Amino acid sequence: MPRTVLHLGAHKTATTYIQRKFAQNRGILKRHDLHFYKLEQLRKSFTPLVYGNKKENTAFISQMAETAAAGDVLISEENILGMAGELVKKGNFYPDIASRLKLVVENLNVEAPDIYLSLREYSAFVVSMYCEYLRHQKFIEFETFMDTFRKSGFNWTQVVRDVRSGSPKSRIFVWDFAKFRESEHEIVSHMIGFDADELNNKDESVRESFSQIAMDAYRALGTVLEGKEHRRMLQVLAINFPRGELYPAYKPLSQEETAGFQKKYAEDLADIAKNVEGVSFLV
Repeated sequence: MPRTVLHLGAHKTATTYIQRKFAQNRGILKRHDLHFYKLEQLRKSFTPLVYGNKKENTAFISQMAETAAAGDVLISEENILGMAGELVKKGNFYPDIASRLKLVVENLNVEAPDIYLSLREYSAFVVSMYCEYLRHQKFIEFETFMDTFRKSGFNWTQVVRDVRSGSPKSRIFVWDFAKFRESEHEIVSHMIGFDADELNNKDESVRESFSQIAMDAYRALGTVLEGKEHRRMLQVLAINFPRGELYPAYKPLSQEETAGFQKKYAEDLADIAKNVEGVSFLV
């Protein structure tokens, strides 16, 4: 039977890195009879389907369904889950996973795609999502963003359960993002169905969050800049003050709260492994 693979992210878990790796190796994937859709194609013609704005390309989606019926297909698109701005707009990250995933499964006419999902420790995830939010949206204070996150009760157990609800017959494969660098080969090989050593490996770094000095400077300017101007300034600061040994990472949370999130994350991973049916941890 043809295999459809859905790599859903999550955001800030090396999704862009993985997508670029696959895009650079489309020829090799094709030689293994695995069709990969570039992210630009999906964002333009497919992803609008899950947001209900009627901007999807129905002919393109029909062709995707035909391709999936005839052979193996790989789709990597984190925005199927949602976007960073939904925390501010809707009060939670990924509030509509089940309904969106149902649309994907129905329109591709696939009963049980293999679903891949990387999870990230809560304190690192929310800070990275805040940085991602600032790349695309109007400036807000971190504490405003964080207050909404605290009230949302967001947790990965519910995310995985929602994925299961959206595609009940799927196999779901998950991994802890903290283990990605050491386990990339195993994860990617499992996803594509052959040895990842066959792929060309250009140097594409994972996009990190901002440095503390870049965020301090941006915070001072964010309230007086508007529109594209403030996003350009953030890009300039990120380039000139990159996170690293010289410029320490942006860390707005206290050690006590970070430790609490880390404990909660470990508990939730154990809960998913024990209590959510059809889920396998790759590493």
